[in-house]
Amino acid sequence: MTTNATYPSAEFPAPAGVSVPVPEGWASLAAVAPLLAVGRVAHEPGTFQANLIVTSKRTLGITLAEAAEATAQSLRTSPEWAETGQEFCDALGGRPCFRIEGAFSSEQAGTVYQAALTTVVERGPFVDIVQVVGSCTASQVDDCLPAIRAMQQGATLTD
Repeated sequence: MTTNATYPSAEFPAPAGVSVPVPEGWASLAAVAPLLAVGRVAHEPGTFQANLIVTSKRTLGITLAEAAEATAQSLRTSPEWAETGQEFCDALGGRPCFRIEGAFSSEQAGTVYQAALTTVVERGPFVDIVQVVGSCTASQVDDCLPAIRAMQQGATLTD
């Protein structure tokens, strides 16, 4: 007798859905790997486009504390990483999250400021690490960081 394995299903659940409020002056970007991406519309051609991306990585048996440490460790390996703060907080529709922000050096863009929000979502036998990461250059921080934080705070995950 033949059976079928089906995706999505209870055995193989789809990732959580995500919704991000997109402020005026920002628009959806075509991106292959992230679940979604938005970018600031007004930027000089050939310069860094401030953006916010949402990614999901499926794994087994990881806690928010472990995902937070992995996120922080990954950022610490960035060239000239200078952390400006981190905290555990509620976001993404009231879920426990980890937030970390700081800047690093990039040959292409100069100093890049990054705000990362991480949570874990149990999906059947799996755990999805969902990250909402906003990036802008140091010269864009005053204009873009408030919008990035607002998008992160307003983002929600759905089943």
